[in-house]
Amino acid sequence: MMFLYRKLSLQYLLLSSMINLVADDIEIQFIMENSINFQHQTGAKGDFHLPETIGAGLAWLDYDMDGFIDLYCVNSGYWTKSQAPSADSKLYRNLGNGNFVDVTNQSGLKSTEYGQGVTVADYDNDGDPDLYLTNFGSNQLYQNRGDGTFIDITLQSGVSDPLWSTSAAFLDIDLDGFLDLFVVNYLQYSIDDPVLNCGEEGNLSYCHPSLFAGAADQLYYNNGDGTFSNITKRARIDDGADLFNGKGLGVVAGDFNRDGWPDIYVANDDTANFLFYNRGGGVFNEVALMTGCAYSFDGIAQAGMGVDVADLNKDGWLDIFVTNLSYETNALYYNNGDGTFNDVIYQSRLANQSFLYVGFATGLYDFDNDNDIDIFIANGHVIHNIDQTSEILTASQPNQLFINVGDGTFREVSKQAGKHFNLKRVSRGAAFGDYDNDGDIDVAVSNSGQRLELLRNETSANWIRIKTIGTVSNRDGIGCRVSLQAGKEITVQEVHRNAGYLSSHDPRLHFGLNQITNVDRLEVQWLSGVIQVFENIPANQEFKIIEPKLPAQLLWASKHGNLSMVELVLENRKIDIDIVGRSGNTPLLMAVEGNHLEVIKLLINKGANPNQQNKYGNTALILACSQSTVEVVLFLLSYQVEVNHFNQERETALMYSAWRGNSKLVCKLLDAGAEVGPKNLEGETAISLAKSAGHHKIVEILDRIKNRKK
Repeated sequence: MMFLYRKLSLQYLLLSSMINLVADDIEIQFIMENSINFQHQTGAKGDFHLPETIGAGLAWLDYDMDGFIDLYCVNSGYWTKSQAPSADSKLYRNLGNGNFVDVTNQSGLKSTEYGQGVTVADYDNDGDPDLYLTNFGSNQLYQNRGDGTFIDITLQSGVSDPLWSTSAAFLDIDLDGFLDLFVVNYLQYSIDDPVLNCGEEGNLSYCHPSLFAGAADQLYYNNGDGTFSNITKRARIDDGADLFNGKGLGVVAGDFNRDGWPDIYVANDDTANFLFYNRGGGVFNEVALMTGCAYSFDGIAQAGMGVDVADLNKDGWLDIFVTNLSYETNALYYNNGDGTFNDVIYQSRLANQSFLYVGFATGLYDFDNDNDIDIFIANGHVIHNIDQTSEILTASQPNQLFINVGDGTFREVSKQAGKHFNLKRVSRGAAFGDYDNDGDIDVAVSNSGQRLELLRNETSANWIRIKTIGTVSNRDGIGCRVSLQAGKEITVQEVHRNAGYLSSHDPRLHFGLNQITNVDRLEVQWLSGVIQVFENIPANQEFKIIEPKLPAQLLWASKHGNLSMVELVLENRKIDIDIVGRSGNTPLLMAVEGNHLEVIKLLINKGANPNQQNKYGNTALILACSQSTVEVVLFLLSYQVEVNHFNQERETALMYSAWRGNSKLVCKLLDAGAEVGPKNLEGETAISLAKSAGHHKIVEILDRIKNRKK
C-alpha cells in the first residue's frame, strides 16, 4: 500500500461503533456503518507516481430521484508503462432503510481513466443529476437518462479536458439558467516521463509538487443545447502569461461580494490561491492577493488542498476555509463585507490543533444542529514513509471535528465524537449529506488505498431542510441565497454542491434549529432576481421551494432586453407586470437600467406603472436621467410621469440631468414642469450640482428659469 497506517482488525471493520457527545446541551452521535464495501486502489507499486498521493473523491446524488441520496465512489487504478486503466468506480443505490446496493453495472457508468474527483449537477435542467469525472487522463461527462442509467456524452459535449484534473464546480456565470463548468487542473505531469528519484538513498519517496509546472484551469460555457465551449481566455481565467497556472486541488463557487454574480475560489498547492471575481457577463478578475485570501496570515503560499465556504460568524457574508500541509496552519478567511478577507485561523482557535496534520477534505455544516456552522477535516499525510523520517509526523492521521462556539472561536471535539475520530488513516475526499433523511448531516470518507467509511449522524436537535428547484434559474438552484430567521438568529446559506476536496455533496440546504420548533421567516433569492418569502414554517421537515416561473422570466427578460421573451410572458394575463425582484426593481425599472427602449415601450403599453419606485425611491425617470439615456427619458415624459418626484435622498430627475451635464434633457424636464429650487438631503440644488460639475451652460439655463419665476 502507498501509506503506512495502523491495521484495523476485520472484526472491528465489521462492527458499528457509537459514542455520545454533549455540547451545549445537544447530543451528537456518529455511528460507523458498514453498509458500503468499497476499497480505494492507488496502483502504487514502488514507482512513486505523484497521482498516487491524491486519493479520490465521493459524491452524494439522488440519481433515481426517489428522495434518498445515493453515493458515487471514485476509484483510481493500476499503472502500466503507457496508460492507467482504472479500478472500478462504484455507484451505490440508497435503499432508504440504511442499506446500499451496488448498481454500477446496470447504471452504465464506466470509469476508463485514473480517477480523481467527481462533480454533480443537473447541467441540462431536465430534473436529474448528471456526473462529471475528473481524471489523470481525459475527463468524462455522464448524462442521466432519467431511467436509472447514464450515457457518456464527453466527446459531443466538448468537456474532455486532457490535463491532470482534480476538482471541478458547476456554476451559472452569466445567469442564463444553464450551469457552466469550471475545471481545476494540477500539474504538468506524465507517467511516461523518467521517474525522478526523490527522498533519501534507500528510502525513496514522492517528489514535491514544486518540481513540476502548474496546469491552467479551464472554464467551459454551457451553450444550452448539450454542448460546452471553452471560454477560458475570453473570461480572463487564462491571461496568456501563465500567471494563473496554479496547482489547483480544490474549488468552490459563491457570491463573495454579494453583487449577484457567482465568483470562484481555487485552493492551490504550493502556490497562491485564486479568487476570481465575476464582473458580469462571464468575465472575471483574479483578486486574491489584493483582497487578502491568496496567502496565509503571514504572507506565505500554503499547500492548499480542500476548500469550503459558509457564513461562519453570521454576518451575512461567505467566509472561506482552506486545508493545508503539516507545519502550516489551515486558513480561515473571514469576509469583511467590503470585498476583502482576513485570515483569522489563530483568533478562531483552529491553528494549533491541525498543525501536525495534512488536511484534505473539509465540510462546513451544522453537525450538531445548534444553528452554528461547524468544521469537519479529513487528514492524512502525502509522504507514505514519513514515520521513518520524522519523529513527530505520521502518514496515517485522525480526522477532526470542530464545534462552533458561537463567539468566533471553535472547540475540537474529535476524541469525544466517536471511534472514527480516534482512528488513524490516510483520508482524502469526503461527501456530506443527510443520506437517511433524519435531519442531520452524515459523512462519507474516502481513504486512500483503504476502505471507505460511512458515518451516520444521530444528532437529536430540531432542523429544517430546504430543497430548491429552479425554473428560470438553473434546476438545482445552485447560487440561490437562503436567509432563515428563527427567533433572534438569522442564518444565511448559498446552494452549492461542489466543494471540499474532489467531491460533491447533498444540494439540499440543512439548517440546525436547536430547540426552536418554528421558522419565523425564510427568504429565498434566486439568480433570476426573484425573491420569495415564507413565514411560520414548522421545524423537522424538508421544505421544497419552486422558483416562480413567469414572474422570474419577466424580470430576467426585462433586465437583459429580451423583447420576444417579454412578449411571450405578457401573453399570460394573470402575471403581475410590476413584480419586484431581488434588487427592489420592477421589470420596467430593470429595463430602464439596461437602456432597453423597446422593452420599456412594451411594458408601459401593457400597463406597467411608470411611477413605480424601487427600494431607494427611484422611479424610471430618475434612473433614466441618472444614466442620461435621452431616448428613454423622452419616451417617459410622453406619459404621465411624476417629474418632481423625490427619492430617499430627496434627489430629483432634474438634479441628475443637471449634474450629468445633459442640457437637452434639462430643457425637456423644465418644459415638463420640473422645479429648479428643491434641495436634496445635503442641501444641494440642481443649480449647485451643475455648478460643482462645471456645467456652466446648464447653470445659465437654470438661473434664467429661477429668475423668471421670481
